[in-house]
Amino acid sequence: MREQSIVDNALSFEALASSRRKNCKTRQGKDSAVPLTARVSDVASNEEHIVTAKEALEGLYFSLELETEARLVAAAVRAGWSAEEAIDAIDRLRAEDVRH
Repeated sequence: MREQSIVDNALSFEALASSRRKNCKTRQGKDSAVPLTARVSDVASNEEHIVTAKEALEGLYFSLELETEARLVAAAVRAGWSAEEAIDAIDRLRAEDVRH
């Protein structure tokens, strides 16, 4: 279930990134893989009855985590690895990161 969701997100992300690449220019006027005005979800302000900064950042944090995982899986699949191998590698990298 998780693997299929990640693969679906990776494919959706790749389609979106591909269309953005076509319409995107860097400051030097060259093609760019990332738009200059990348969309970032809003973070709730401390005036919106949010108790902690952690609570305000949670939604953005999890969105970025999912987007990062989708990008990694998409890159691995493009390189010839399976989505399952990519997900296993990501899980191992996270486990190593937590230990350090």
